Amino acid sequence: MLAMKLLSNNSEVVSYNFADFPIRAKQALLSDYPAMAAANHWHNDWEFTLLLNGKMSYSVNGKSYELQEGQGIFINSEQMHYGYSADGSDCSFICILLPPFLLSSLTRIKENYVLPVCSDTSHPFSILHPEIVWQRNLIDILKNIYKLSNEEKDGFELHIMSLFHSLCYSLHHNIKNNISTLEATDDKKLEAMHNMIGYIQKNYHRKITLDEIAAAGNVCRSNCCYIFQLILHKSPVSYLTEYRLEKSIELLNIPSLSVTEISLQCGFTGSSYFTEIFRKNIGCTPSQYRKNKKNLA
Repeated sequence: MLAMKLLSNNSEVVSYNFADFPIRAKQALLSDYPAMAAANHWHNDWEFTLLLNGKMSYSVNGKSYELQEGQGIFINSEQMHYGYSADGSDCSFICILLPPFLLSSLTRIKENYVLPVCSDTSHPFSILHPEIVWQRNLIDILKNIYKLSNEEKDGFELHIMSLFHSLCYSLHHNIKNNISTLEATDDKKLEAMHNMIGYIQKNYHRKITLDEIAAAGNVCRSNCCYIFQLILHKSPVSYLTEYRLEKSIELLNIPSLSVTEISLQCGFTGSSYFTEIFRKNIGCTPSQYRKNKKNLA
């Protein structure tokens, strides 16, 4: 079973590039995701997305923003977020996740520079514009971290850590001086959303009901649907289906698993229904998707 790993607070356990060095730096396409949308999620890591080609819509705590080619976005700790295509166009991007605790070995650094950024609720995110000098420098640092992580040359870990310190200094120095005018989403609704999303991600492999999802957020069925529409602009059932499809795509990369096994592990009632939903959302059957990926490898 390939299950979503969550901490006790329902935040995601991030899958890093290296088992003993917690850095995630990957390049991807929006078309790699079901319905060209990543699953809504949150974690304690700082997340950065850089757009290489195309455009992307990005939802942070239920509010959507448009990102253009060459721009990036910084997502602060514990913010719900996901990128998606609003018009069906594709986008190539780099995603980098960096855990702030890597810079917290010294209490002085942690208390004076790391925690003030992580706990700044007035800045849940920042869009990075290449025409602004400090933001362009931040984008260059992130591209360098991506390059170092994927080349893995001798001493790359030390180089990445030096860049991470520079990145943290830039965030602390620049973001704290900017006044945010963003309208905040109700904390109680965000807490309910965290819990309901966490419940789905823990239990997607089995049959779950709307009542169970609502109970996880300590809300009624109608309020559950309202919160999903408010924050994710989709129903709980739509989110569940898309999340199951995202997990199925990961399993399709394991040749030893049959389509039937994958359908059952991801909570679908059978291979026929799985194939129908997969074709409707992805544009091909699971077998065709697996074959296409093999040919591209």
